[in-house]
This record gives sequence, C-alpha cells and structure tokens, in this order.
Amino acid sequence: MGSSSLLLFWGYCGLFFWVIFPLESMAVDVNECLDTTTCPAYATCTNTLDSYYCTCKRGFLSSNGLTQFRGPGVTCKDIDECSQSSSRCGPHSVCRNLLGRYKCSCFPGFSSPTGNDWIPGNPDDFFCTDVDECTDPGICPKHATCHNSPGSYSCVCNLGFESSSGNRNIQGPGETCEDVDECADPGICPEHATCHNSPGSYSCVCNLGFESSSGNRNIQGPGETCEDVDECLHMCPSNAMCTNTPGSYFCTCSPGFAPSNGKLSFTEQGVHCRDIDECSQGPSPCGPNSVCTNALGSYSCSCIGGFQPNPEGSLNFSCKRIPFKCKEDVIPNNEQVQLCQVGAAVEPEHGSFCTLINATFSVLDDACENRTAEVSLKNTAESLSSVLKQTSTWSNFTKEETSALATVVLESVKSSTLAAFLNPSANVSQTVRAEHLEIESKIIKEGCTEENMTFHLKAQGDEMKIACSIIEESDSTGPTGVAFVSFWGMESFLDESFFQDPQTPLANFQSKLKMKMNSRIVQGIMTGEKKDGFSYPVIYTLENIEPKQEFESPICVSWDTNLEGGRWMSSGCVVLEASKTHTVCSCNRMMNLAIIMASGELTMEFSLYLISHVGIIISLVCLVLAIATFLLCRAIRNHNTYLHLHLCICLFLAKTLFIIGVDKTDNQMGCAIIAGFLHYLFLACFFWMLVEAVMLFLMVRNLKVVNYFSSRNIKMWYLCAFGYGLPVVVVAVSASVQPQGYGMHNRCWLNIDRGFIWSFLGPVCAIIMINSILLTWTLCVLRQKLSSVNSEVSTFKDTRLLTLKAFAQLFILGCSWVLGLFQIGPMASIMAYLFTIINSLQGAFIFVIHCLLNRQVREEYRRLFTKKIKPSSETQSSGILLSSNPSTSKTG
Repeated sequence: MGSSSLLLFWGYCGLFFWVIFPLESMAVDVNECLDTTTCPAYATCTNTLDSYYCTCKRGFLSSNGLTQFRGPGVTCKDIDECSQSSSRCGPHSVCRNLLGRYKCSCFPGFSSPTGNDWIPGNPDDFFCTDVDECTDPGICPKHATCHNSPGSYSCVCNLGFESSSGNRNIQGPGETCEDVDECADPGICPEHATCHNSPGSYSCVCNLGFESSSGNRNIQGPGETCEDVDECLHMCPSNAMCTNTPGSYFCTCSPGFAPSNGKLSFTEQGVHCRDIDECSQGPSPCGPNSVCTNALGSYSCSCIGGFQPNPEGSLNFSCKRIPFKCKEDVIPNNEQVQLCQVGAAVEPEHGSFCTLINATFSVLDDACENRTAEVSLKNTAESLSSVLKQTSTWSNFTKEETSALATVVLESVKSSTLAAFLNPSANVSQTVRAEHLEIESKIIKEGCTEENMTFHLKAQGDEMKIACSIIEESDSTGPTGVAFVSFWGMESFLDESFFQDPQTPLANFQSKLKMKMNSRIVQGIMTGEKKDGFSYPVIYTLENIEPKQEFESPICVSWDTNLEGGRWMSSGCVVLEASKTHTVCSCNRMMNLAIIMASGELTMEFSLYLISHVGIIISLVCLVLAIATFLLCRAIRNHNTYLHLHLCICLFLAKTLFIIGVDKTDNQMGCAIIAGFLHYLFLACFFWMLVEAVMLFLMVRNLKVVNYFSSRNIKMWYLCAFGYGLPVVVVAVSASVQPQGYGMHNRCWLNIDRGFIWSFLGPVCAIIMINSILLTWTLCVLRQKLSSVNSEVSTFKDTRLLTLKAFAQLFILGCSWVLGLFQIGPMASIMAYLFTIINSLQGAFIFVIHCLLNRQVREEYRRLFTKKIKPSSETQSSGILLSSNPSTSKTG
C-alpha cells in the first residue's frame, strides 16, 4: 500500500470516530431548576448533569433535616436564632427574630456605633456601650449633680439643697432642687453668733464684740466658738484706760487728761484724751517764786532765777531765795586755776598766769562784795580790759593756760554784767566802752509792748538781735536784762588753733584745712537764761576782720568750756548769710561767739579720707598685678586681654596722679595741668570700655566668620587711636571753651561752680548709656544663638562670660561717678561713703573680675607659686593682631 493510500485510510478512520461518538454525547440535559416549583419556598435549586438538589437558604432549615434534598413534601422552616443563644447580640442588648434572620438593638441607656436594628451582614460589629447622660448639661435641674450609672443616671441635689419631691435621687422633668434654710435650726451656730443663709450653704458670723476661735470671720461646722474680743488692745485712744466687758468695752481718760466729748466714759471713735494744763489753773500748783511747766498728763515745778527748791520736808513744792554767787560761778575746774588760789604755793613758771587770774578775781570780789550795792559796769569793764591789755604776757602762756585764762575772763564779764542787772535802779540802756571791750546793755522792765518786737544791741561794729519771744522765755522774776559784748584783740590769742571739729578729730588731718580767725569775739548775756536753749534763734551779725574770699567758707564757732579747758566748737550755731564784710549766725542760746574762715573741705570726715587713700593704694597694687598678668600670662593673651591692659594702664596712671597731685593747689598753673591730665586719663578709661563693648558686639554678630577682625585688618593701633585720641579731643575742646575750668582753690580737679564738671560727666553718662545698650544687645544675640546650637560650645560660653564681665566692669567704673551726682540731700552721707569706697577700689574690682575669676590665670598663679613649668603644648601666642576666636582662651 502506497503512502497516499495509507494516509487516506487513516483519514477515514478518524472521520468514523468523530461522527460516531459525538453524536452520543450531544444528548440534551433538562434543567429542572427552571421550574420555580421544583424547590420549596426559601430554598435554592442547584441543577446537576442528570438531576438537581434543593438547599434551604441561610436562616432556614429543611423539614427532613437534610442539607440537600429533592422531591415533594420537604419545606424550609425559619430558624429562631435568638432562642438558640441568649447572648446572640451581646450584653445590654435585645435580639429579635426575623424571617430567615434576626436583628439586634441596645437596651435604653446604651448605644452601638452601628446603631439599633443591626442585622447580620451589615458592616462593623454590633456591641452596646453605656450612654453617659451626664454629658448633657441640662439633664439635671439647677443646683443638682448628675451621677451616671450603666444604662441610666440619677440627679442628686447639691449640699444645701433638697428636691421638691423629697427624694434623694431625682430624674425626669418637673423635679427641682430648692435651697435648704439651715438657719431654721437654732443650734446651727454657736453662742454669740448670727446665722446668715445663702444659696446652698450658710455662715455664722460672730456678733459685734466677739471673734471666732479660728480667727475666720465666717465660721461653719462643729468646734467653732465665738469668744469675747478684748477691745482694750486697740480701741481706746492714747492716754486712755480701757475696760473690757463681754461683747463691748468702755474707755476712760488717764489722770491728767480729759475726754474731748466731756463724758467720763466713752466708746465712740474720734474722741481724744486731751492733756489738762494744770499750770493754767489758779492758783498755781507750784506756789510762789516758781515756774510751772505743763507736761503730757502731768506738770513739773522749778524755781525761778535766784531761787532754789526748799529742801525742808514740806508737802507742797516751794522755793526759797539763794544768795547771789559771783566768783564761785566763774572759777573753772582747771588745775592751773586751782594752783593760783590765795595761799597756795605758785611755781615761778606760772607766776604771770596766776597774776592775771588773781587780778581778774579781784575785779569780781569788788563787783560782788556787797549784794545790795549798785555794781558799776563801767568800772568793771575797765578793770577787766586791763587784763586783756597785757598782750605780751598772754603770748608766753601755754595753750592750756591761755584757754583757762580766756574762760575766766569771759565768765567774769558775764558774771559782773549779771550783777549789774540785779539793781533795778540801773539805767534802762547803757553803753560801756573800754580799751579792749565794749558792752551795750538793756533792761526790759515791762516786757515786750508790741508783738514781734526785736531788740538790737551793737558793739564795735557787731550786732545781736533778740526777739521778744526769747525775752518771754526768760526765767527772770523781775526785769529782764540783756547785754552784748564785743572784745577787741582777744581773737589773736583764741585763734583758729583752738578750733576742734568733732567731724575732723585728728590734728594731722585738720592741718590740711586752711583756717583763720576772721572776727572779733562777742558774747551774749541775759538774765534767767534757759540752759537747754531757746525756742527761737538769737541772730548775731559779726564784722569780718578781712574781706571774705569766694573760696572761703565761714564757720560760726562758740567757746565750749567743757572741752579741754576751752575750745572753739561749731555746734549750736549755723551761718545764715555771708558777705565780704559781714557774717550772720543763728544760735539757739546766748554764747561766746566768733567766726572762723575755712578754705578747705571742712565737712569731709577723716574716715572718708582714710578709706579713700587706703582704697587707692590697694587699687594701685591690684592694677600693677593685673598689668603684669596681662603682659606675662601668654595663655590668656588675645584681643580682649589687650583691651583690659590699656584700661588698667589708664586707670593706674589716673589714680597715681590723683593721690600724688590732687591737693597740689599752691601753683595755679601746675594745678590746672594736673586737673587736665586727670580729666584725660579718666575719660580714656571710659573710652576703652566703649571700645571693649563695641568689639564684643561685633564679635557676637559675626561669630560664624573665622578671623573676622583680622580679615578686615582691624589693627590694635586703630583702637588705640580711638581710645586715646577721642579723650584728647574732648579735653582740648573743653580747655579752649573754658580754660579756667581746670583747678580749684582746694583741689586740682574740674571746677563745679559753672557746670564745667559736665565736660567729664557728659561723655561718661553717654558712654554708660551706649555700653549698656550694646552689652544688652550682645546678651540678646547670644541668647538667640545659644538656643540654636549646643550650649556647651566654648565660643558662645566665653563670649557670654566676657559680656557679663564687661557689664560688671561698666557698673564698677560708672556707678561711682553716678553716685557722685547724688551727694546732696538727706542721703548725702551714705552716698559719700558709697562713692568713696567704690571709686577708690576700682582697681581691686577689675583685678578680681579679670584675673582672680579667670580659671587659666588662677592656674598660672598656682604654677608660679608651686614652681611648676607649664607644658609648651598649652602655651600659645597671638601677637599684637586681634583674633576673633575667643574659644582659644577662657578669658574675660
């Protein structure tokens, strides 16, 4: 068989099989599920190749119990899922069966995020959570608090309120909380208290005159009581006695006082207990020849002049006349005077002194020998003038003898003048002129006839004014005698060497004051003079021996016999007016008076002088140490160190020149030159501080730029030109505008009379203000940068430290000059001490700030004292050029 025949054979065979078998497989299947009655209701029909089967839908179960069934008679019954499980829907919920399914709903008071009537198959899971009804602010009535519970809530009236229904827990509309009136209970408050009802509460307030045991005004609760207030601690006025009663009190004035309302006892406010003037009542409680002095709540008795208290045992105060003493009142308690008494052995060197002493006493013996005889004031003045006439003898006495003899002469004139006033037949007014003294006296018999009358007494160009108010204060029983005495030539013996100011007790310090006696010695005398002084001043007008110069300051001095036998003191009188020819003094009593002209700083205390010089010496030593540290300590050498160095050099030169030349006032031109150099050096200190503040500010503004200063070729000599050049300009302009402003009569400094001091204070105040602004700005910039970088970066920390030290340095140098502006008024003394202490110790403060508080400097000092050599790796030199990297040294 050929190949073609073979192929044809196999083709027929294939066609045979394709025709025979497909025909059998193409028999058509019947789909029973197309008939809707094939399966019962609520069933699903599933067709198969030769049959079908039925399946009940979800939620249904076949009546025969089979999952797949067919044929008639089988039905699908609904499954009750809710009966199968009591927790089908979860807690706090209810399950309701439906045809072929079920639904879940929450109990009242609960809710589900899916909502009620949830059916399986819906999204999310069904669960019930409690509903917090208390979140609704209106769920409960006013004055009630809501309390939530699972599935419900309740309202409880607040404390002090009760429900309108009387129930504790209320719910629903119509219920209200009404206030409980606790005050209806009479025992709610303690005794002596009043109950005050308030919405929801109450308070008990103690009645007037009582206070609570706890100290609170409103009390509540057990344990609180109302106790009686002892009003006597603060309710009665001064000078009154208080009697406390339960809930009240009453006041009665103390003996010697009377109430302003006239009632014996009182409780009203505003009533005062006024002093009873027993002395105005008649008759006087002190008796005749006495003076009654009213006192607060009492009075005192004293005898008038010429009388003394009767020591005899009398129940009432009385005065008896005392004999007039003349010589006994004059003899001072002095050893030299005691040696000159009659009958005592007198040494040859005291012969001349005792001769004048005894001559003075003989004058007193003649004047006071006969108490009833008229004393001739003229004869007495001429006799005492002969004692003053012996000038050659006075010049040979010691200082103690001179003061003792002067005291005897002054007191003798006073005593003999008072003796002349004892005789009422004496002339009403008289003027006695002797060779070395002049006396004008006046007897006032009927007191002052006109209000505000003033008596004028003159002697040798000097004058005393005494007002009628002073005459009326006299203790004299009869006519009042006043006298004014002016001594000529006595001032040459009792000169300025006898002056002793309690503010300048050391003689070596007083020697720096240029003083001179510039008036005659005068004396005021009055009968019945009060020892404690007058209520009104006595005015003395003294003629200057030499015209007063502008730089001189007059001092009114009085002779104090209780100080070293006799010394001039500045207490008791003040200068009212000073002209070239006269000086007016106001004194609180009659005294021996003179005028001393001082051309130095008399008011400066020695303690300030000592503090100033000791402080400056300490500062100079500290400045030398600081300068040496800045030059030799290479570990801290940078641009800041060189700024500190120039500041210390200027301050050192200024203080050295100050302590050496500030008081060199003998040469006017030299003093002006010294003042000019001081002006320049102190200004240079402040301009160098300005340079430092500007450099710190620029450094902080450019911390991210490496070698900021050197990159811009800012050399040290530029800064020197600013720090040293601008002060030259200020001084040159000041000197050209007012050349006489440099140097004063008492110190080599800027003249303050015409405001020239502001040529220094003006630039200083401006620099202090600029530096304060720059340094504050620097700290603000640093604070901003530190908030954005690591706070431990040494550059920021060192710069901040430099700024803070610059602030301290500005305060130290600037504060002292600012304090100098406030040395006036009641705080002048305190400001003077602060100014002196801070200004003199400026160098010490700078040494402490820039050296002792510097860690690297302390290490260098430690190595120096322990003789240890610093490793070369730790040293560095920056040369003269300025570096902007402060982190290379912990300086400030």
